[in-house]
Amino acid sequence: MSSNGFRYFDNGQQRSLIDGRLKLDADGKYAVHFRVSSGQTFNWAYSDEIGNDFQYLASASKASLPAAVLRRDYYAVLADPAAYQTDRQVPSRGWQMNFRQLYFSAAPVKQLSFEYGSLGIERGASTEATTYDEDGYLTGERLRILDPNHLFFDQIAVTFAYEGDVFHPSFFDRAERLGQSNYHQFLASKRFGSRVSASVDYTFDKGTHTLRQAALLKIPELKVIDSVRPELYQRLNDKMLSGENFSSGSGFAITASKTFARKFQLEGGYAGIDQQYGVLTGDRLLAVFGFSMNGDAFLTGNRVFVRANWKVSPYITLFGYYTHEVTTPPVADYNFNRQALNGGATIDFKAILTKMHVL
Repeated sequence: MSSNGFRYFDNGQQRSLIDGRLKLDADGKYAVHFRVSSGQTFNWAYSDEIGNDFQYLASASKASLPAAVLRRDYYAVLADPAAYQTDRQVPSRGWQMNFRQLYFSAAPVKQLSFEYGSLGIERGASTEATTYDEDGYLTGERLRILDPNHLFFDQIAVTFAYEGDVFHPSFFDRAERLGQSNYHQFLASKRFGSRVSASVDYTFDKGTHTLRQAALLKIPELKVIDSVRPELYQRLNDKMLSGENFSSGSGFAITASKTFARKFQLEGGYAGIDQQYGVLTGDRLLAVFGFSMNGDAFLTGNRVFVRANWKVSPYITLFGYYTHEVTTPPVADYNFNRQALNGGATIDFKAILTKMHVL
């Protein structure tokens, strides 16, 4: 449900996902990795199958938008009509599969590895709440240094890539971006015993400078929870998009987790993502409508969230998710995911095929 009470996702959806690696040598030092999924946008791998799709509902919502949002929309279109033509194409039907990730990796020595192609996003101990959606992708290269004996950190990862093409998840539609770079990330991560893992990173994304810090703390002695994950970010500068200024900002998320009888996992937490986080799209119109590059379950605002997973068999997991924004944003700060309730089932075909000795 959006800020103005409109239901954008009152339908049934499916998400298909295939992850794999093709080893090019016996030791796996050289390999080709791939991640193929449904969905037609950077932060959305679901495909609408029952009821109206998102593009239809987005058009229908115009009549109920607040006047302040409509004004911002109008001036955003005037400022960049070409972007408007791109943004309005949000197909979400069908089972079309896209190579979101397709990259070559080389690890000639234990302490060094290199990746090139369509990459996933390196988050360290952070999650998609304060970084980028887990369905997101980059086009470029990444160097990993794994030498804690000399460098203290377990891993230092440096990424130079292109981030964008929000409505073109297939690598084959954006392969030419391999020669471009608008995204630079420097990340360091470290484990402290078996209890704590932490990371820090600096990311430059289309002129925006962001720092992030996160840690995963395992504390089973508390009994009530098994672990807690605090994460922070600071976006350091203002950014002008097609004549509108989007200010700097900061945010956080904290998540607690508990597992019961090894089959039922319950997570809950609170996230505060600043209303200008959509600036990372690099698109004024998308930012106006709260199309944020972080997880689509979070987007912007202050919200509580609860997740539950129940592994009913080795092959099937039932899940449920609820999120609710607890503060009402200013009318001009539109949020199309103020409240959401999701439920469904995940089928692990790899486990089924392994049981049948096919894999």
